[in-house]
Amino acid sequence: MNKYPSAKVSYDFDGNCTIVNDGINISEDFFMPMTTSEDEAWKQAAISLRTKQNFDRTHPNRMDLSTLESKMNRLDKRRKKRKNGNKKSS
Repeated sequence: MNKYPSAKVSYDFDGNCTIVNDGINISEDFFMPMTTSEDEAWKQAAISLRTKQNFDRTHPNRMDLSTLESKMNRLDKRRKKRKNGNKKSS
């Protein structure tokens, strides 16, 4: 939970607890079930954060065309070096 150091446990009127950071329920975006256990609420928040990180990492809008073009140029450059026998020694 390093991303949200100020996250806290919040209880509703029914006794259910959630993890809240700046008034926003961390688990709400992924429709995690309500729980009465603080430990379970922290686990659900951690799962939500990992899932969000994976979505953000693999989202197609993350890379624009210039990033993709530069990546392809680097790969082509590497392929040409290998084809010419100029392998990089380690």
